[in-house]
Amino acid sequence: MKQIVHPSNQKFVIVVLAVAASFFGFEAAGRAIDAYQLRNFFEISLYVYLFLLFMQIFVFDLHLRPARSIAGLERSFFAALRNRFHYMGERNHFLHFQNYLILPGVIYWATIAILFLNPFAETIKQTWITLSSLALGLSFWYLKTVFYAHHDAARTVRQAIFMAKLYASYLAFAAAFGITRYFAPVSPESIALSPVAHADKFALGSPWLFVFIFSISFLLFYQALFQHHAVDFNMLKFLFFTSIGLGVLGYFLFYYWNANYFSGALVLTAVYNTIWGIVHHKYIDKNLTRDLVYEYLAVLFVILVILIGSTNFGERI
Repeated sequence: MKQIVHPSNQKFVIVVLAVAASFFGFEAAGRAIDAYQLRNFFEISLYVYLFLLFMQIFVFDLHLRPARSIAGLERSFFAALRNRFHYMGERNHFLHFQNYLILPGVIYWATIAILFLNPFAETIKQTWITLSSLALGLSFWYLKTVFYAHHDAARTVRQAIFMAKLYASYLAFAAAFGITRYFAPVSPESIALSPVAHADKFALGSPWLFVFIFSISFLLFYQALFQHHAVDFNMLKFLFFTSIGLGVLGYFLFYYWNANYFSGALVLTAVYNTIWGIVHHKYIDKNLTRDLVYEYLAVLFVILVILIGSTNFGERI
């Protein structure tokens, strides 16, 4: 008699289920916003996220024992579930779980925001739905391995997670720019004080953007530090002020950049990647050299030149 659930198949089945739920959830949300059914859009987004959260808390990585019958599978599941609650009750494991939620959460809600910003752009929606579903699958598959056995994880695995984080930062920055530009609240007082600021949604929009970018940057920085077991007060203080700096940069990008929030987010992501690369080599790998700094700055310079050279700064909505 074959085993119903074999240990080698558990993770694969659950990750495939999570990716399928993400993909079809995004598709359903995209169809709802395309029909301008806002309530359905937000309800679908929330329910799908709660389902993914449920899987992360109660199902993923439960270490089910091989079962040769349905009854045996049920006993295995409930025994694993009891062990999960005991496991999550330990502070160290609970902190790991908290940090594990950051990357999938950023990817998921940034994708929802992008769908909301592009209700009728089918190509854009399908592109981000596909990429985000794959990024979520990547984070589900590898993130716990990297968290618990970072030094034992293969270099390609760590690089894959880094690419998922870079994707998450770009998508989240783009969502922050877009939501702020198109939906930032503007008070009557701000209109009276500065009609020009009101026209650009700068008066109240940019402070909200600062909060969004600061929060996204700090969360991703913190998770990366936690992943590398490098969380201490001095590093947190440094990255706290670095995140403030990125928020300030986003504040001015919002004012001077044009309506293309995707390219504006790319500028911020390039700066974010440069900062993290230098920090990683300096404080984690401890192999930072002047040549490495020059390489990071050169890549940043090339990206900025390309973006600035191809951007029409006179364009406004």
